[in-house]
Amino acid sequence: MASSGNGRASVSIPKLRVLALCAAGLAVAQPAPSNTVPDIEDRTRPFGKLCLVGEDCGGQVQAAPPVVDAAGRSGEEVYAAHCHVCHATGISDAPILGDDDAWGERLAKGAAELLRVTKAGLNLMPAMGTCMNCTDAELNAAIAHMTGASASPP
Repeated sequence: MASSGNGRASVSIPKLRVLALCAAGLAVAQPAPSNTVPDIEDRTRPFGKLCLVGEDCGGQVQAAPPVVDAAGRSGEEVYAAHCHVCHATGISDAPILGDDDAWGERLAKGAAELLRVTKAGLNLMPAMGTCMNCTDAELNAAIAHMTGASASPP
């Protein structure tokens, strides 16, 4: 800062302009306070638009990536990837792999019912046992692996 000769510091006009622009920039750059209407609107603003084939999306349409065919996994592979955490330990009374007594009453209801329950979920087990891209054949194979029963539905 420069001295004006009277013992008081002075600031040049260009420096004041720079300081004012910096302060204004900081004020604009501050996000809205948390849990206010502007903050919530900002966080819940749509980030894209879903368009069906043939609809005008207002821009260039990019094809979705192809879905990888998940068919062909064995019951042991599905069990290892999605089922073992609960069915190896018995979390939330999940029947344990190979426990004939625990699986007996479930098997008595039939393979179709076991598949239905697996797909819908039960107690803490989420739908599809977290294997959202498993086919019915893969789920049946995982059930057969855990129960020791045939993988074929009735």
